[in-house]
Amino acid sequence: MNRPANKPPARPPKPAPPAEQTDLQPAALGRSSDEDLMLRTQKGDQQAYSLLYERYSGAVLSYLYRMLGNLEDVESIGQEVFLRAFRFAATYRYPQKFSTWLFTITRNLAINHSRRRKRSPVRTVTELNLEGADRTSDPYQVAARSSDDAERREEIGRVLEALDGLPPDQKEVIVLGVFQDMTYAQMEEITGTKAVTLRSRMFHGLKQLARLMGGPPPAEDK
Repeated sequence: MNRPANKPPARPPKPAPPAEQTDLQPAALGRSSDEDLMLRTQKGDQQAYSLLYERYSGAVLSYLYRMLGNLEDVESIGQEVFLRAFRFAATYRYPQKFSTWLFTITRNLAINHSRRRKRSPVRTVTELNLEGADRTSDPYQVAARSSDDAERREEIGRVLEALDGLPPDQKEVIVLGVFQDMTYAQMEEITGTKAVTLRSRMFHGLKQLARLMGGPPPAEDK
């Protein structure tokens, strides 16, 4: 009697392929860098872009308030910044710093708006530890809401008022470099102005700010 031929052993099942990056849970997304979130946005991940909006909406509005000052203008342009950034997400080039790319869009929209309205920037309203303060065109009203200390309120009001008295190019470099804490390399990329020129504007702007406030001028940055 013939024995049946031995069957070859069954092959083990193939392991399941690793999960796509798009399957990340919200907690994992929240730990992603800005640049990685932007890459995911380019692939159509709207949740990733929502996180970028949450991270940068405050900084964008803060910059626009300083440069434009009008509440309605700022809110409208702030929305346009993020709509345009999403619409033109394909133009972002990894590993370019996302914040630099976003603030380039923000600055261009602010400049275009100022040209259309043909008016100079008005008073700033945020930062200088003023988080949570109501946004208003009067620096002394901002100061009154920002501190219980009378001397501190006076200082805040004077700084905000003096900043608005600077030429626009000096005001811009102080807003970007001091209030937004950007490096000269980032500011150079955003503004298209050489770092040496930005340093000069920063020095003369701070010097003028000190003069307007009656304080000592800053030491020149070597």
